Amino acid sequence: MSASGTITAGAVQELLSALVKWRPQSAGINARAGIPRAVLEDPSERLPLATFTSMLEAAAYESGNRTLGLELGKEFKLSALGPISDLVLTAQTVGDALAGFNRYFASVQTSTRSLLTVSDGTARLVYSIQDPAIRFREQDAGFTMAIEYSMLSSFLGPAWQASGVEFEHPAGDDFPFYQRHFDCPLRFGRRENALLFPARFLDVSLKQADRNLHARLEADLADSIRMRSARLDLVRGIEAWIAASLCRTAATDIEVVAGDFGMSTRSFQRKLADHGVNYLDIRNRVRAHIAKCMLAETSIPVTSIALQLGYSETSAFSRGFKIQVGESPVAFRKRERLSLLLS
Repeated sequence: MSASGTITAGAVQELLSALVKWRPQSAGINARAGIPRAVLEDPSERLPLATFTSMLEAAAYESGNRTLGLELGKEFKLSALGPISDLVLTAQTVGDALAGFNRYFASVQTSTRSLLTVSDGTARLVYSIQDPAIRFREQDAGFTMAIEYSMLSSFLGPAWQASGVEFEHPAGDDFPFYQRHFDCPLRFGRRENALLFPARFLDVSLKQADRNLHARLEADLADSIRMRSARLDLVRGIEAWIAASLCRTAATDIEVVAGDFGMSTRSFQRKLADHGVNYLDIRNRVRAHIAKCMLAETSIPVTSIALQLGYSETSAFSRGFKIQVGESPVAFRKRERLSLLLS
């Protein structure tokens, strides 16, 4: 089973800033995904990748805009990716930049396939999430491919022209928008996302090339990745899966999560038993955590919070919350608001 993916808080914070500018109604969506604002203050903090993708999917779903990820990717600042952005900019050639981008992409995002291949004069830059906790990923695909497309455009200027773009998700009614942005042949329903372009572009020199600085940055990134041993385990991966599902008001039944993690329900239960936990306890804990974030950081009514968290009745949510937290949702919200005013 693949390890659950992570992403840096810096990338998430940049997305949230752009998202709120683009769609003010999305303010507080981090709380709905179970990410308190305080966690985002350290750009190097690692967050579950599933929470990032779920925020994108929820915003697109609620706005009815299936191209939201693509539009946000066009405006994303490469600098938000941290040291890897400097590594890319100081490379000698476009090919060197993409090689470094792929080699050290784990410094930004893990459990991801990022690869460059060349065949018959065509370069193929591949991007695909390998994390089974990620149920919804269409918006992330548009977001990432737009970032890579813009990165190559900044390197090559007017000479830039893609040969084609491939997506894992099926084509929809928004195909014309994709066509206008990428201005090249598009293929949907593919095995992985990929950006295709003439291989001759790989030999183009970069204006900010700095061999010595590039070498130092590369050494620092290699050390950082090697030293970072924190990896989401099975339980935290399941927590991320549940949070992502709840963010989209999708089913969180044990049969569904077991299937997404490549196990039968019985094998999944045995695996959890080995960790000394059961699925319902994990789901209740995640529900309570997200509820606390939403109550403290948004003005969403308690009834709406209960509905998003999969409760059929507000009373059931209130009982469950009190068992987990020790007080009612209303009392918790009042106490948090008072604490904020006094701080």
